[in-house]
Amino acid sequence: MRVKLFTKVFVLFLLLSILPLIIVGARISLVNYMALQELVTQAGLSEQMVYAIFEQTLREAVTYTVYVIIIVVIIAIFFTASIVGPVERLRIATNKLSRGEYSDIPEVKTGDELESLADSFRTMAEKLRSTMEELEQANTQKRVFLDIMCHDLSNYVSIIGGFTTLMAEKETDPDKLRILGIISRNVRKIEEVLEDARRFARLERGTAMKFRERNLRAMFESVRSVFAEEQHRIKLRLPELTAEVDDLMEDVFLNLISNALKYSEHEVVVEGEERNGNVRIMVRDYGEGIPDEHKQLIFERFWRREKEGVRGVGLGLAIVRSIVEMHGGRIWVEDNSPKGSVFIVDIPKKQPKDASERK
Repeated sequence: MRVKLFTKVFVLFLLLSILPLIIVGARISLVNYMALQELVTQAGLSEQMVYAIFEQTLREAVTYTVYVIIIVVIIAIFFTASIVGPVERLRIATNKLSRGEYSDIPEVKTGDELESLADSFRTMAEKLRSTMEELEQANTQKRVFLDIMCHDLSNYVSIIGGFTTLMAEKETDPDKLRILGIISRNVRKIEEVLEDARRFARLERGTAMKFRERNLRAMFESVRSVFAEEQHRIKLRLPELTAEVDDLMEDVFLNLISNALKYSEHEVVVEGEERNGNVRIMVRDYGEGIPDEHKQLIFERFWRREKEGVRGVGLGLAIVRSIVEMHGGRIWVEDNSPKGSVFIVDIPKKQPKDASERK
């Protein structure tokens, strides 16, 4: 950038300075030549003498022009540097600012608009630094609060669950057993919510990824075995696909199949293919489908569709999106044919060398 900008400003200054000089010099030389021709005609001077005078005049004019050009070039260099230098320092500072380095803000003392721009940039950087520090402190407090809350609530929930199980073993009254069953189901629901909250907090905190080549069909086979009573509804129609993924990718497949089973009473079909160096996985269901206005919202945390009997608080797909993006991929949902939804996961087949540092 610096060379290009410097060259543009330098050439522009030279053109604006030297072109008028060359034009005026050429015009003066032409007028002198015409005047000398007139002297040859009217005064009877010899052409050799006139040409000698013209050559001497032209030589002095060229020498003068060269001196002027040298002076103009020197002035142009300093003038261009006075413009490009502060701009280049601001560019470098902007790059550092994008990396979170707020201390190296350049001092620009030009007494013009560039100095005002640098002062505004410094003020913005200071406010941004202060805001980022406040956000980091707030995030730290949020994480500490969430860890304490999940830990303490888990203890209380475990106690409630333990006593509920103990009471159910000794109870014979059907009504009381039904109530204890409701309590047990809600205890499990609270445990799932707390586990989702802990997992999402870990992802937000940043988890180093450990990529290794995995057989994706084998991962789906493992996930399908989790749904013991509903394995017959999960149809795997994908070839032997491999990709460099972290073990967290299994959570993605587990969540997508679980959601498909929840929102559809029909079969769930898993398909896959390689496309342009990526691996694309498609999880199809034949349920009610998702309205267009909800297709983006479902990946936001704590957002969920209202459906009677469906558990969860809306963290599952937010976790899925975070994991997929940590793999350098993307996830979206489309309408299935003839009805239902298809969730599409697109991830690189091979991770870049520095991918293990991605968070």
